[in-house]
Amino acid sequence: MDIIIWAMIAFGLVFFAYLLYTGQFRWLFGVVRNMVLGVVGILGLNILLSGMGLAVGVNIITVLVVGLLGIPGFLFLYAAQLIVA
Repeated sequence: MDIIIWAMIAFGLVFFAYLLYTGQFRWLFGVVRNMVLGVVGILGLNILLSGMGLAVGVNIITVLVVGLLGIPGFLFLYAAQLIVA
């Protein structure tokens, strides 16, 4: 199991080095921007909707969903919470 984890880390570092070398970080900045704005949006909407019992937790999965999908991911998290609650 440890070999798999080390292989994943090595692959990630090689991919990161490739992106550094080729200068293709534009999409990464967009993902990070979406993550930051998504966390701020989730926290703000949680303040407004906590009285109704509708709040989405901030963790690595929700941050990645919002970061990769943007506004549709943000809406998906609240729709899924509405369905589950």
